[in-house]
Parts: sequence; structure tokens; C-alpha cells
Amino acid sequence: MGYKAPAAAMDRVSFLWRLRRRARRGALCMVLFCMTMAVLYTLCAENSVPVTDAIFGVRARTRAQPRTHSIIKVLHGAAGPKPIYIDPQKLPGVIPGDPQKPIPVLSSSNYTMESSRKDLRFKSKNRESHGLFSRFMPRPLRRALEIIFGGRRSGNSGGDAEFFGPNGALGEIWDDNMSSTMLGKRLRKVVQNYQAMNKYGVQYSGSEGAAGRPKLSGPELLCQLKQMVQVMTITPDMEPFSGLSWASQLPPRPLTADVGPFKNCAVVSSAGSLKSSGLGKEIDSHDAVVRFNAAPTAGFEKDVGSKTTMRLINSQVMAAEDHHFLSSSLYSSGILVGWDPAPYSSDLNEWYNKTDYPIFKQYQRYRRLHPQQPFYILHPRVEWQLWERIQDNMAEPIQKNPPSSGLMGTVIMMSLCEVVHMYEFLPSRRKTELCHYYQRFSDAACTLGAYHPLLYEKNLVKRMNQGLDRDIYTYGRVTLPGFSTFNCTPGSTPSPPSKA
Repeated sequence: MGYKAPAAAMDRVSFLWRLRRRARRGALCMVLFCMTMAVLYTLCAENSVPVTDAIFGVRARTRAQPRTHSIIKVLHGAAGPKPIYIDPQKLPGVIPGDPQKPIPVLSSSNYTMESSRKDLRFKSKNRESHGLFSRFMPRPLRRALEIIFGGRRSGNSGGDAEFFGPNGALGEIWDDNMSSTMLGKRLRKVVQNYQAMNKYGVQYSGSEGAAGRPKLSGPELLCQLKQMVQVMTITPDMEPFSGLSWASQLPPRPLTADVGPFKNCAVVSSAGSLKSSGLGKEIDSHDAVVRFNAAPTAGFEKDVGSKTTMRLINSQVMAAEDHHFLSSSLYSSGILVGWDPAPYSSDLNEWYNKTDYPIFKQYQRYRRLHPQQPFYILHPRVEWQLWERIQDNMAEPIQKNPPSSGLMGTVIMMSLCEVVHMYEFLPSRRKTELCHYYQRFSDAACTLGAYHPLLYEKNLVKRMNQGLDRDIYTYGRVTLPGFSTFNCTPGSTPSPPSKA
């Protein structure tokens, strides 16, 4: 008579079999669910903002956009984002994005004297929303989807990484014919978006693109810059400042009358390629050195030097709480020059009441705390005169946004010095996606531009360079003559600068 298994044992075997079958079905369903979510994410990430936000939340979608959105996390750490206090020049050419738009745009509207009281209400309302499915998805799965489809891979589909490296599209030396068509998909889309925007109401009477005109030589460009860009700073006799109670805090004379002349000057960018450059001694050997925004020297003296004669600061750095502009020792040495974008066709009255950031409020506060510190405010006409020179000499429309602090600082120094050396404005053999030598954040937009027309600025500088290509490749050094060293009368050409 055969052995007959007890009923209890049969029940256990049947239960285990059913359990294994359900586990297999559950795993299959989970795989199908993940694949469906991935397809939905890919379809929605840049084409349907409301749908993407409803399914995945704002954080997931912004990770699928150009990586400028992660600047907030890098700069502010785990304490949470402060979207109104991000510096456009801290990461050259990069602006934090508006989470309600699929392409990065300016994160805040123009700051007016009347709107300062709304800031706190804005902060309290600016909370990050979460998608319907993201509430139920396990965090590891949600993070995996964000990483896979969020454009955080080192070699993103836009192809930006192809610009760097030994065989990158940038080559050994910057090509002065670079255009937006040579950019990767991601950056090209960002640049095109900024080209279409017109926050400052630019109505340029010249032609947007010089494709039909012969390209000007370096000496011709230098003369054009000298004749058509007038370096000016705000003085107490200008309207509306002459009628303000704090006008006496402004320097009585313009910057060019009080500072200089210098024989040789260094313009030190904040580029990541300065890291491990060993250029500190060479930079400090100049008579004057200009730096930008929050770029430090302490701890980086070997690469960037320690001397600071002038610091050009944008209004966003002046307003940002995280930069401690009023109290940090970083802003207490050298001559300070602040600037703020103004509407293209505005006069000083309109600009005073419609600044991007509260530059005048911060200026008054700083002057009360540091009355002996030399502090100038750049006339907004300078930035747009310079923008017009860039646009007039490019073969395609450029972003309708002010030039970078780097180029404006260079033009200021050309009006004060006999010879100007720019460091790492054009990338050297150390070219890298690293944005700043003092930060750990990488994005090709820091070199190629997004908000600022950096790509075209570099083209212009390369054409005006009076030095050797070998100097650019080895040291990242561009040599430009000061405006006082050449004659632009008809029939004359700028003379080469002396090697200093």
C-alpha cells in the first residue's frame, strides 16, 4: 500500500506554490509598471509640463531639463532651495530655471522698489509640488527614474560632453567661428530659447547677424570697441541721483578719472580650468588684477594669485543672503564695481525704479557700513553698447541678455591699462566642464553660455587677441591692448601691445 501525504503537508505545498506564483506575477507586474512609468516620463518630461508635474512632481521634471536646476542644491546644500537668490555669474552663462517652464528662464521678475515687501510672501508660496504617482513610488525607484531619465548622466544625450577632452569639438584652440549650430542638443535648445526671449525689450536697429558682411579684423574690432563702448559709472550729478538724499555716497568722479593708468593688468576669470594651473605668481606680477563676483583667493593662491585691485559684482550677488555681501571680508579689499541689467532703451530714471535686484538699496547699506571703501556703479549703457558690438559682428542672432561680467570687466580694464591679459576666458588645454575653480559643479553651459552670449563673446575676444595661440593653449592667456595704446584715426591701425 503506497504512502499517502498528510492533508496538512499537501496544504503547505499548495500554499508555497501559490505564494511563489503570486511572487512571480508581482515581480512581472512591477517590471511592467516601471517600464510604463519610464515611457510616460520620457514622453512627458519636456512636452507636457502639467502632465509631468501631476505624475512625477516638479523635482523629477526639472531634473530632466538642462542641469541648471541642480545649481540650487549645490549652492545651498540640504537646507533647501532659495530660487530668488542664485547668482547668474557664479556659474557663467547659467541661470536657474523657472519650474513652470520646460526650458530655463530667469527665475524672478524685475525687482522694483515697490515689490520688496512681496519677497517673503513669494518664498512661502514657492513650495515644491509632488506628483500623484511619486507619493506612492518607493524613493529608490523614484530616484532611479530621475537619474536615468533626468539628464544627469555624464554623457547626456545632448552631446555637450563631446566638446571637452583630447578629441573634443572645441579643439586645441578656440575657433572664432563657433555658432549655436555646433552645440549639443541640450545647450542648443537652451540658447535658442534665450534668443527668442526678450526680457529687456531689446529693439536693435542694426542687423541681427553679419552673415552678409565681411568679418572685421582684430585691429578693426579693437577700434570699434574703443569708439563705440564708453566706460561710464554713476556720479552724483546724474538724474535722478542728484535729487536723492544718499547721492553724496556716490563717488564724485567716474572710475576712469580716479583709477589708473596701469601698465599691465590681469583679468582673472572664475573658470574651472584655472584649477591646478599654477598661474598664481604670474597673475600677481601684474600692476592690477580684476576678479569677479564671489571668486575667492584664499586657499587658491597657487592657481589664481592673491592680489585683487578691483572686483566687479553683479546685483544678484549683492542681494544674495548666502554671499554675505555686507559683512564678508571678500568684498572689503580692492575697488568694488557693481552692475545691474537695465531695460535696453531705458534712461536712468526708469532703471532706478526697475532694477533686476535691489542694487541701490544694497549699495546704501554697504556704504553706511564701509564709508571708506571705493565703490562705483557701472552705467547700464555700457552693457548694451558692448552687447551691440557683439551682435553686430556675429553671423546669427545672439541672446538678448547683457554680456558676462568677464567681458565687461575686460573692457573696463582696457580703458585703464596699456596691456590686458585675460586668463581662462578662452579655455586652455585644461578645458573642463567644471564651472568654477572653487566649486564642484560641472556643466558645459559655463563655458559655452546659456543666459549670457558667452559663445559669441569668446569669438569676439579670439579675433581681437594680439597674443599667440600657444599662449591660449598653454596658459589660457589672451593678450589685448589698452585703448590708450592705439590710434583709430582713418588710415591707422592699432599697434601690437608690448609683451609684459
